[in-house]
Amino acid sequence: MKKKSRTVRTFGIMVANPRQRKYVLRKYLARKAAHMRLFCFTPSEIDWKRKSILGLHHSNWKWVQQRFPFPEVVYNRCYTTKKTTIERLEAAIGSSKCFNQQNRFDKYEIYKLLSQPLAPYLPETVPYDRETAAQLLETHKVLYVKPCYGYQGKGVYRVEAKESGEIHISQHYFSPQFIAADVPQYQTKLDKLLGSALYLIQQGVDLQQWNEQVFDIRALVQKDESGVWSVTNVVSRIAHKGCFNTSICAKICMSDEVLRHLYPHEKADVFLQTIRDISLKAAETVESGTGLHLGELSVDFALDNDERLWIIEVNGKPQKEIYDEFRGQDAVYKRPLQYADYLYTHSPLH
Repeated sequence: MKKKSRTVRTFGIMVANPRQRKYVLRKYLARKAAHMRLFCFTPSEIDWKRKSILGLHHSNWKWVQQRFPFPEVVYNRCYTTKKTTIERLEAAIGSSKCFNQQNRFDKYEIYKLLSQPLAPYLPETVPYDRETAAQLLETHKVLYVKPCYGYQGKGVYRVEAKESGEIHISQHYFSPQFIAADVPQYQTKLDKLLGSALYLIQQGVDLQQWNEQVFDIRALVQKDESGVWSVTNVVSRIAHKGCFNTSICAKICMSDEVLRHLYPHEKADVFLQTIRDISLKAAETVESGTGLHLGELSVDFALDNDERLWIIEVNGKPQKEIYDEFRGQDAVYKRPLQYADYLYTHSPLH
């Protein structure tokens, strides 16, 4: 295959609503290569009949809204389960030219995919029903009840069976929001809290803490300029004291800082290498198992007091803002553009 010369290549970033366009585009414009032309658009701005898109662009130091022909590659940053728009774009520009086709994952489906290759790292997870909620609480004493399509800890409840027989239900913080006197009262309250939404039950993990604060370990896995999965970085979100939801964090730092605070450097490095290996395996498994064309995801880990790593969840639309306070994190934004360039260069038409 003859390599294409570096002519200008137009890449589109699709976001959910017009308010997000400038904010998102600014992040990527600062990291783009000279031969790349970027614009940002929403699904409603696609004119299917004219095969054009009304997108936001930055030109001559100004923000300009103009009509573009369909781009060479589309990077999907819409957090949705709807497939129609992506399917239509793929029909127009090619099935290999849209990545992150779907990035709002069903947590239970992902758990089932990972349960074969990565079973030792997965807490027991099952679909929610009131009988199972009672049985698993007796087994594990602590449970997390999560929406199948949740994000940023929204709608997550922590349940703990106390020695007194009381059952504490909490949200975001360890202190209970509701105290049930017995199992039937606990079941009734959970049913009311969850409503008709799809939920799952996850075994609670006895979390390791840093300065009496819960932390997670998030590995950002992205495809690089060679189209290969690689771990861009590993960061930790440290929750506020008394809070179990790391999305409500007091501090964000590189995970090696946290792990080297808790362990000797050699042991911390072993943890980090294990996290990288597991994350790569998770990314490969999710992509092959779902059949989706992906370019990035993040894998969230917890470390328990027995020094065991657990995969808490996999996110299909990694939150990029958590990296912004770190210097030298350009790769977070560069990698998707490099992968888009790879898709263009390796297209059968080129």
